[in-house]
Amino acid sequence: MNRLAKICLLAGLAIASAQPGLGAEKVLPQGWSQQDRNGWYWGSQGSRLLPEAWFDALEQPTSTAMLADPAFLATFGYLPAPDGSHRYPIGFAIDRQDDDAFAVTKLRWYQGQRGGHQAEPWVGMNCSACHTAQLTYKGTSFRVDGGPSLTDFQSLIETIDAALNATRSNQEKWNRFASRVLKGKDTATNRSLLQAELGRMIKWQERTDALNTTPLRYGFGRVDAFGHIFNKIVLFSGSDNSMANPADAPVSFPFLWNIQRQSSVQWNGIAPNSKIRLRAGDFDYGAIGRNTGEVLGVFGEIMIAPQTGLFSSFGGYVSSVDIKNLNRMESLVKQLQPPKWPREFPPIDRKLASKGAALFEANCSNCHISTTETHDTERMQLFRTASDKTDITDVWMACNAYTYAMRRGNLTDRNTKADDLIPVSDALTGAVKGAMYNRKTELIGIALGKIFGGDTPPPTVIDHVWSGGPRSIRDQRYRLCLNADNKFLAYKARPLDGIWATAPYLHDGSVPTLYDLLLPAKERPRQFYVGNREYDPKRVGYVSDVDNGPATFLFKTTDGDGGPIDGNGNQGHEYHVGSLSDADRWALVEYLKSL
Repeated sequence: MNRLAKICLLAGLAIASAQPGLGAEKVLPQGWSQQDRNGWYWGSQGSRLLPEAWFDALEQPTSTAMLADPAFLATFGYLPAPDGSHRYPIGFAIDRQDDDAFAVTKLRWYQGQRGGHQAEPWVGMNCSACHTAQLTYKGTSFRVDGGPSLTDFQSLIETIDAALNATRSNQEKWNRFASRVLKGKDTATNRSLLQAELGRMIKWQERTDALNTTPLRYGFGRVDAFGHIFNKIVLFSGSDNSMANPADAPVSFPFLWNIQRQSSVQWNGIAPNSKIRLRAGDFDYGAIGRNTGEVLGVFGEIMIAPQTGLFSSFGGYVSSVDIKNLNRMESLVKQLQPPKWPREFPPIDRKLASKGAALFEANCSNCHISTTETHDTERMQLFRTASDKTDITDVWMACNAYTYAMRRGNLTDRNTKADDLIPVSDALTGAVKGAMYNRKTELIGIALGKIFGGDTPPPTVIDHVWSGGPRSIRDQRYRLCLNADNKFLAYKARPLDGIWATAPYLHDGSVPTLYDLLLPAKERPRQFYVGNREYDPKRVGYVSDVDNGPATFLFKTTDGDGGPIDGNGNQGHEYHVGSLSDADRWALVEYLKSL
C-alpha cells in the first residue's frame, strides 16, 4: 500500500492519537516572545500554493473530509497551532498581494474578481513549516523553534495534486468544491471560469511534478530543497526542460540557531552569508538572497523575461517574494538561541560528560568548533581531500547542486542566447538577484554579490556529463564530484550547540541517534522508522524501532540486494570512531547532551 493510500485510511479517524504531541506542550526558552513565534509561524514570505478559498474548499482525495483539517495535515507531520490559536498548521501562511503582474498565480475564477491590492488571498508556506521541531517524552511535548521538522513534504504535495485531480474528475466532488468556492456567486458562468482555472493549476502542477519526479521516497524530516528550487527556476525561465534534473537528493532540515555566525550556509556551503556594514548594523544580503531562493522553490512566483535593452535589467524581475518579511524573519533567527537539555529529561551525568568533553576535544574539536567565535564557525570537509573515503557521506546533494544544468531560456541579455547551457546554480543566482533588484527601494545600499555558488563546472564539462546513457551519466557525475577541485563539493561540520534536538543525523537524515553516529558505518542501522516524536534521551534521538503505521516511514539505506540507495547513504563521518570503546561513545553522547 502506498503512502497516499495509507494516509487516506486515516481520514475518518482520531488523528491526534496517531500523531503525538497535538495537545498541550512546553515551549523551550530560546530567546523568543510569543509574538516573535507567531510572526515566525504565520508570516508570509510570498509563497503561493493555492488560493485560500480553494484550499479551504478542497476535500481529501478519497473522502468527503476536508483537506485543510489540521488533524489531516498532521498526518504529514505539520504541527497544528498551539491551543487551536490559528486555523492552519505552523508554517501555513496567508499571502495577500497585488497579483496583476503574475502568470501562474493570477487566477480569475468568477466574474468581477479584482486584482491589484484587492486580489484574493493565497495559502503558502514559510520557513517554520520545515524548521519547527516537536518531541515528546513520557507524555510531555516540547517545542524546539528552528529545529528540523518531521514533515513529509513529498507526500503532502502528492496528496494535494490528487485532491485537485479528484475534484476535476468526480462530479460530486466538483459540485461541492464549486459551491464552497463560489458561495454567493455560484452561477454557470462562474463555474466555467473556476473549472478552467482549476485545469490551469493542475497543468502547472503536472509540469512541476514531471521535473521533480524520482522513485526515491523522502519520508518524514527530509526534502530535496535544491532540486525543487532548481526545477522551479527551469520552469519560470522558460528553459528547454528536456534535461532531467530529478529532485533525488533529499536532506534533513538544518537547525537554524547561530546560523548568522556561519560564513557558508546550506549543507554544502553554497549560500554564503554575505554582509555589508551599515551605520545601523550589518545587512546580510546573502541571507535575503538565500531565503528568496527558498521562496521561489516553495510556491513563490517570478516573472523572468529576456533582458535585451541597454537599461532593461535595471528593473529586475517581478516576483511574489516578500523581501520585508524575509528580513524580519532573518532578524528573528539571529535572536534564536540553542535549546537546552530539558529538566524533565533524565539529568545529565556531569562526571561522564566531563570525560566526554576531553574525548571531544581530542577527536572532534578540529572540525566542530565553538560558537563563542563571532563568525566562520563551520569547517568544510572537501570530498577530494578526504584521506579516508569512509569519512565522505552521501555525495548526491552537493553533486546535484554542482552538476545540474539547463538552457538559459529567458535568462538572457544582449550577449547570451536562450540555448546556452549554464549551471542551474548560476540561473538561480540570476533569478534571485533579479527578484531582489526589483525590490531595490527596499534594499537601498546593497551591492549584490554571488548568492548561490560560483566556480561551477564549465558548460562543456556539464554537456559531456549529460551525453551518455542513464547509468554512465550518473557514474561520470559521481567521479567528477569526488575529484573536482571545488569548494562546494563538500559538506560542512558546524558547531553542535543544541545538537541533541536535531535528529536524525548526517546531512541526509540517515542515522537515527547520536549513539549510532558514533559507530562505524557498517554497524549503523540499515533501516529504521522515522516520524515518531517520542524521544530517546539515552541514545539521543527519536524512538526509531516502532512502526506507527502511516505516522511513520521506514527509512532504508540499502536496497533489497544490500546495495546502497543513492541519496540515503549512511556512510561517512567515521573519523576513526571504530577505535573508540563503547564506554567512550556513551561519554561523548553524554557530553553532546550538554551543548
